[in-house]
Amino acid sequence: MRPVSDIFKAEADNFENTMNSHGGDVGFRVPEYQRTYDWNKENIKRLLEDCLNGFYYLSSPNNESYTFLGTLILVSENPEPSFDGTSLSIVDGQQRLTTLTLLCCALIEELFLRQDEVCHLQEATISWIKREIEYIHERLFDCVRGQLRRRDLIARFPRVVRLPDDNRGFSPSEAEYRSVIANFLINFANHYSQSDSDFIPATSENDVEAGRFFQNYKYIKEQVKLGIYKGDDTPTAGKQSELDHNQIGHEDFQKSGLRNLFEKLNTLPEQAEKDRAISDIASNSYSSGLIRIMLFSHYVLRSVILTRVETDDEDTAFDIFDSLNTTGEPLTAIETFKPRVMSFERNTENASYSGSESARQFERLEANLNDIYLETDKRQKETKELLVTFALYLEGRKLPLNLNSQRSYLRLKFEEAANSNFKRRIVRLLADIAEFRQTYWNRDSIRTLDSIHPNSASDWLKLCCTVISDMKTSLAIPIMARFWAQYQQDKIEHNFADAVKAITAFLILRRSVTGNTGRIDSDFRKMMGTLCIGLNDSNSIPSLDDFKKILREYLAVRRIGVENKDTWVAKVCEVPLAEHSQPLCRFLLFAASNNAIMDQEKPGLLTRETVIPSDQLAYLNYSKWKDDKYATVEHVAPVSNSDGWDEEIYSPLDTHNLIGNIILLPQKENSSVGNAPWAKKKIFYRALVAEREPERNSQFEKAKEEGLTFKNQTIDLLNAQGRLDMLDPIAKVNRWTKSTIQKRTKNILQLAWDEISPWLGY
Repeated sequence: MRPVSDIFKAEADNFENTMNSHGGDVGFRVPEYQRTYDWNKENIKRLLEDCLNGFYYLSSPNNESYTFLGTLILVSENPEPSFDGTSLSIVDGQQRLTTLTLLCCALIEELFLRQDEVCHLQEATISWIKREIEYIHERLFDCVRGQLRRRDLIARFPRVVRLPDDNRGFSPSEAEYRSVIANFLINFANHYSQSDSDFIPATSENDVEAGRFFQNYKYIKEQVKLGIYKGDDTPTAGKQSELDHNQIGHEDFQKSGLRNLFEKLNTLPEQAEKDRAISDIASNSYSSGLIRIMLFSHYVLRSVILTRVETDDEDTAFDIFDSLNTTGEPLTAIETFKPRVMSFERNTENASYSGSESARQFERLEANLNDIYLETDKRQKETKELLVTFALYLEGRKLPLNLNSQRSYLRLKFEEAANSNFKRRIVRLLADIAEFRQTYWNRDSIRTLDSIHPNSASDWLKLCCTVISDMKTSLAIPIMARFWAQYQQDKIEHNFADAVKAITAFLILRRSVTGNTGRIDSDFRKMMGTLCIGLNDSNSIPSLDDFKKILREYLAVRRIGVENKDTWVAKVCEVPLAEHSQPLCRFLLFAASNNAIMDQEKPGLLTRETVIPSDQLAYLNYSKWKDDKYATVEHVAPVSNSDGWDEEIYSPLDTHNLIGNIILLPQKENSSVGNAPWAKKKIFYRALVAEREPERNSQFEKAKEEGLTFKNQTIDLLNAQGRLDMLDPIAKVNRWTKSTIQKRTKNILQLAWDEISPWLGY
């Protein structure tokens, strides 16, 4: 076993020394699998504020201050073949390192722009300040571009490049800089080594990555100007800095903490001359912005601290990364998995990742992650959930959301794959799961399923997928994906749709019995032990009938106890569903109302006797589920007892939360309606079901007389979309009692069972 000192080395150092480590010939490279420079303004703002607040503390009696910006994790393996310097791959810290490098560029530009703002100072002070500016320029440039020497020849190279786009070499024929970052840094350095004019980089409006890069650089330049150059003693017109920090004024320049930043003050021979020069800049507001830029540049170079961790093994780097509390959003498990896949393809007979089957599948995978979840925290969340789905789909295994566990799992499965075909299969299955989640779990995508399923199955799929998503039952995804994969092969669409309907029915019936989740996730995991595809693609999928039988068996187990309609209705009649799940209540009410009408002989109840199904009576569909008319779950008898309500509704306590006391409204109405007694609330409901506008207006007037006011949105919706016919039975009830609720509960459940149970083969 190697000693720890041979595995990695860690050193805390300032930013300048980090960028000039290894004798000054170090170059940092962003690996191909790393995300692009995608920090947003908030990330940059936070880093600048951290630096500026540390800088400000130097004006306090404590004359020392540092800004700690976390850890850089670097790998020295696989050096760039034509680069004579030390090449370090960035496993963690790319966003911070890039931002600090761009900050150096912005400071260089501001110093070039302001260097003549010394005319109001004394001659000795001007000479000293110009030496200081020249020295700062040289140091900032060293952080932007490095230099290689061969005899009397010098070759400059960008400190940060991105693979495989760039190639750092000594001669122009070897060097190639095509990435946004490398091209910018080398052109920036070349420009300012020859000219003092403004640097205007070439940009492409059609390049999203370049657009984000230059947008960020523009923001950094803007904040350097507004937040550092301009201060309390520098007139500011137009835009204000977005940075939240205390500003150093020109009178603070003589304080010891700031005075110590000047590197060339000692070139003045006498102490008295030094004191006069400091007094000169401290009393002169005209040059204060320039002096602040100089001092802040010194601070960034000398007092911004990074911990540099270097190793020669990428696996070790990722292990270190996982164990450290680093700043920024970590790479996802899939992003760290990609280099393994690339290495595998390069070592096969093809000897290339580009154009390989794995590359094509990774392109699919990333299209359903990186291209949709642009913010890194959202991408991380989706990736973690995707891998939970993938592990269940592949082998019925429960995988935690822990990043380290997920990285290890992918690595292990890839190593366990028996041959090249099975390794590529893992990548393909990952892409399949990502595509499925994006298509059938993402709610924005679900509503466009008509383009994929242009026939009658689309509405059932849209409804059921939305319900499963609304109920946050993500562990149903691998089961659905299993039947989707079969559909991708045999193109028998109705089998896939019927399987999704069966899963939806199981979810509704199962959750109705327990109210809460009641270990339903454990049931889904157990099912995947049978339904998983298998590591070697060895598990066949059951027939649709056999699958429905499996679901019925899970409902029949002793702790659930659903054998038939009577047992289910009897159990759910006692469950306070309203306190557990609004989507569940909505679905049961839609299912019960589907092709049902008001029972003329039993006020408050529904019936399907002698009913001819029609579009008007069809409630169990996607358009009704998304309709604003029935968006909100509301209690008839309010949650808290008030005057005029049957006391028995609140004893036992759960009666008011039974499904029989629940209706669907366009939105939550105000408390004057929600807590009103039944005599007044009836008027409200009758207005909602009025056939014609005069009748509706008459009910509105009665409601106002009783102190009930309608929201304008409700009135507008009724005028635009018509009455709430689902409430017809409610508006006919004379007294709302415990008995009414119990009868309505049983009626809703019986009708819902009749509608849903055939989906499971009952």
